[in-house]
Amino acid sequence: MSERAINTEIISSKIKKLRNEAEWSQAKLAEKSGVSPAAISLIEKGERMPSLVVIRKLATALKVSEAAISGAQVDSTVQINKKAQAFFRDYGDIAELDDVEKEIIQDLIRRFKERTDDASRK
Repeated sequence: MSERAINTEIISSKIKKLRNEAEWSQAKLAEKSGVSPAAISLIEKGERMPSLVVIRKLATALKVSEAAISGAQVDSTVQINKKAQAFFRDYGDIAELDDVEKEIIQDLIRRFKERTDDASRK
């Protein structure tokens, strides 16, 4: 089975499970999300992979995160903290750098943060 087929199957089962937990029919989910009943039927049968726009609409209607439907992994705070500690352990000793080098690093961090902020607004 291809990776796409596996992902389609996972997403279809999550949508169906969430819809059933809400005690909604496919028609009710269609009404709440603005996605056609036919599309929801095809998605739940695993015959169609929903676009990110459709996943967003379904997630909003079902009051869950997009990751809850798409299966995207979200790092827990503990995992993020461990990664940050490892990063600073490996690269955090910037005291020996001169002021110009420190400014370069700070500028890079600002640029990455701005890029991340811009992406999250889209």
